[in-house]
Amino acid sequence: MSERIETDPNIEFLVAEPVKKYNPRSAEATGKNLRRFHLSISGVPNTEALACDINRRFFVHRKACLRHPPDVNVGILEESVRNFAGWIARYYTRIALPDELTRRARNGLYKCIKNALEKKSATGEKLLNSIDKIYVNWDPNFDLQSGLYRVHILFLCADADADIRLSSLLELPLGPFTRGDGQDGIKLEYENKVKSETFVSELDGYKRLSEWDYLSNLGDVAEDEG
Repeated sequence: MSERIETDPNIEFLVAEPVKKYNPRSAEATGKNLRRFHLSISGVPNTEALACDINRRFFVHRKACLRHPPDVNVGILEESVRNFAGWIARYYTRIALPDELTRRARNGLYKCIKNALEKKSATGEKLLNSIDKIYVNWDPNFDLQSGLYRVHILFLCADADADIRLSSLLELPLGPFTRGDGQDGIKLEYENKVKSETFVSELDGYKRLSEWDYLSNLGDVAEDEG
């Protein structure tokens, strides 16, 4: 945003209201609900989070902000800020796989990954809660009439335990996609990495997609609730 108000005169606001019952693992809290996001806060009596509605946004002249200084008693965790930023950014930035690749992946590759990530541990927690992000790269980037799509998937895991568990769950179902000419017109390469041991440079060439984001735990919009 320009420092000159004349250059960027308006700022966009989003309506937020207190959440009656906050669940940090809900679709709203993890950024998987397209329309609403529950932003956890502190410093407001009897309020754990604010419900942000993507459809209730409006523009106000920036000079209005000078008359309403922020409440310094209200706090937001860094993770919540990051999740919120990812959630709202996905509304404005939409990246998509080629339609034909989406069609090929939907019933085979996609379901294999989804089934693995929804497996529960002994404590009843789904594996997807320990998968931080899913990155994808593909070639070619257009709709094929015939031939192979070459797809690379990178799973960023929260810790080594999630890395090991995900590897064991994916090895068998994804085997047909990785061997020979692949399966369903898709030749796959994939790998897992622990987030804390991964450099940004290792993500070069990969993209995060709305079609894949909701398979992971963190805060990027993937799916409208219907």
